[in-house]
Amino acid sequence: MLDIIIVILLGSVKFALTFPLAIFEFRFSFYETILWINIGGIIGVYFFGYLSKGLIEFWNRLFRPKVMDLKEAYKQRRNKKIFTKRNRRIVHIKQQYGLIGIAVTTPVLLSIPVGAFLVVRYYSSNSAKFFYLIIANIIWSILYTFFYMFWKDLLFN
Repeated sequence: MLDIIIVILLGSVKFALTFPLAIFEFRFSFYETILWINIGGIIGVYFFGYLSKGLIEFWNRLFRPKVMDLKEAYKQRRNKKIFTKRNRRIVHIKQQYGLIGIAVTTPVLLSIPVGAFLVVRYYSSNSAKFFYLIIANIIWSILYTFFYMFWKDLLFN
């Protein structure tokens, strides 16, 4: 039981790192691995999605500029932007591939908390935003589980 709880909790935060633990350490079967990691992924998507929504609303309420200072706030905000390599990559994925691109890269490159935050931040009006994240988790979980279960057969035969 403790094994399942650990896999669910880890799967809700760092999806891609959970597979070796579930397969090699806890000896879960193919279907158990997919089931428990996806339950964790779904819990993580909803938990971090709603947490992100609340944090964004709180941040906007706290730091919303007054109407008279909008022009000055825009100038200050423009001058303070610092783009890191990661920020550029996220903007590129958002502009090039949209919601589906963020959903597909969330389990692999990003993490569920970061992906949920980005989806809520940029696609809050899209009613299917969590659906895309969950579908991407399910597809990646099947691919990861298949690879980790059968990697020796795939590489050495």
